[in-house]
Amino acid sequence: MNNKITFSGSCFETRDGVDYLVLREENYYKTGFAYGSLLVLSGNKLILFFKSFKIRAIFSIIYFFKRKRLYLIKVPERYKEELEGFSQASGIKYEYLLLANLIYEIGCSGFGFLNSDKSLLVGHNTDTMKSLANILLRKANPLVVSVSIPGKNLFTTVSLPGFVGVANGFNDKGIAISSHDAGSIYYKRIQNNTSSSCVLRMILEEANNLKDVEQIVRNNPAYHPGLMLIASEKEQSFGILELYPGDMNFISLSGQTYVFTANHYHSEKMQKYHKEINAGSIKRYDFLKGCFVDKKDLSIDEAITILKNTQHGTKRDTTGHSVANEGTFQSFIFDVTNHCVYISNGNKVPVPLNGNFIKIKTVDELLK
Repeated sequence: MNNKITFSGSCFETRDGVDYLVLREENYYKTGFAYGSLLVLSGNKLILFFKSFKIRAIFSIIYFFKRKRLYLIKVPERYKEELEGFSQASGIKYEYLLLANLIYEIGCSGFGFLNSDKSLLVGHNTDTMKSLANILLRKANPLVVSVSIPGKNLFTTVSLPGFVGVANGFNDKGIAISSHDAGSIYYKRIQNNTSSSCVLRMILEEANNLKDVEQIVRNNPAYHPGLMLIASEKEQSFGILELYPGDMNFISLSGQTYVFTANHYHSEKMQKYHKEINAGSIKRYDFLKGCFVDKKDLSIDEAITILKNTQHGTKRDTTGHSVANEGTFQSFIFDVTNHCVYISNGNKVPVPLNGNFIKIKTVDELLK
């Protein structure tokens, strides 16, 4: 364990190649300022990369062509304040941070399991294009972030430096989420729909049960299509949220001890939005299904073994065909019951095969 770096009420440390950031501030601006300050103090390579002349020039060009579309996407004011704080502390232009936060290009595999002792595990591999995955692994350690803001739920997420939305995580009320892009769909854009990663953060900050989750999503229609695996430890229940601009579907899995998804909609209602369902997504879905049928309990080691599976090879076309593939740059287990994250410290793809899973005890840090 490396020495802890502190700033205001927040802190940062590296544990066996995994960065752990605890943000404990009184408002969103100060949260963002502490976030940026701690990454700068730690010498984070991705932040230095973003500040290089070459990358600033690239972002300037991309922003010029994308700026009109960016402002079609609603970002709640509190998250804009957090980005502004991060920008002030890091020296990265707010507009470039906004651009990085609103790019949504991930394809993942995820599952949840309720054990006989009522403990909840959620497993997730995050995939993207191989070239982008390699850049991210060269420039950043795996990053676990725990956030405490007055009046909001405590939550933990696996993230990327400078990202204020969430793609996954769990809160202190036992709600866990794992998000997945919907592949090969007919795209539709609705002005002022909310950034998908912001909707997911709202869920972690505000939801106490599955009903809350569904209501938050209905009140804040998401800009990007996708699938969200939802788990509630207290209710001992699961759900799948299928999101599409202007439409949504909630699949209740009450009474089922497991849930899983890849990158295609489950329901007939929502499958009409696919141009096609990718073969790779079907293969991963079928593999995950076979892991849980008739299974009574799932250990951490067994969950990690699932995340390491490469039975259909590691190559990607439009998506990966195996749970672990050449685009897998994050791999982790949430032990929601014990407030722990087990995350691969690998720096080569696929990361579950090229590193050790490091245990990070979370949330308790916020209560000290």
